[in-house]
Amino acid sequence: MSQKIKSIKYEDNEAISSEEDVVIESPLKLTIQGEFNTNTIYIMRTPGDDEELALGFLFTQGIISGIEDIVSLEVNENEVHVKIAKPVKFEREILVNSSCGICGNPTMLKILENKNTNFKINASLILSLPEKMIKKQKLFQETGGLHAAALFDREGNLIDIKEDVGRHNAVDKLIGKMISKKLDGSLYILQVSGRAGYEIVEKAIIGKIPIISAISAPTTSSIELCKITGTTLIGFIRQNKFNIYAHPERIIFD
Repeated sequence: MSQKIKSIKYEDNEAISSEEDVVIESPLKLTIQGEFNTNTIYIMRTPGDDEELALGFLFTQGIISGIEDIVSLEVNENEVHVKIAKPVKFEREILVNSSCGICGNPTMLKILENKNTNFKINASLILSLPEKMIKKQKLFQETGGLHAAALFDREGNLIDIKEDVGRHNAVDKLIGKMISKKLDGSLYILQVSGRAGYEIVEKAIIGKIPIISAISAPTTSSIELCKITGTTLIGFIRQNKFNIYAHPERIIFD
């Protein structure tokens, strides 16, 4: 469930072309047909076990109480159609968060396009961000169980940091702080403690952040979205190396 993606590998002050295995992330179309209505949502996932994913989602959302509520379930490529023997009522709004909802929408992409092409930073600065972030993760140092999202300026100064058990929540908190302080996202770098999945990248792009840096791996859909919107995406930061998956022109190699 991976795909070969071209990247630029920076290590020991040298930048070379490379090819990385990147985990596939793509939308599953889930159509839920109830007694009186039909709902369609999209779930970002790594392909495989789609039937189990659909059943687990329906159960944890309270849409079904057990397998006995399922009249039929049909699985096709990237699509599951479920018929349920009762009215379908969502207890809370379900966010449709999918690449087909954004990458296929030229108007939305125009809005999300990152036009700050003058934002450039040194590669050595990128290498310094994880350590700066970890030093400020107070709750992580106490518990060892939290993700973090940190905002840095182009000189590497920490602007703010947020922690949460959910990596997406940490990014939401950080962007919320940006909004409350009326900060211009196009002037900053986002550093995250985990991987750079689609939802993390999408939130950062909506916040107009031009460079996203992750300690761990990206996914195919997050790379695609960054390429389309003009956003720089960096992953696998270690002591002296990292990979650039999209728009390397913002990185100055020492």
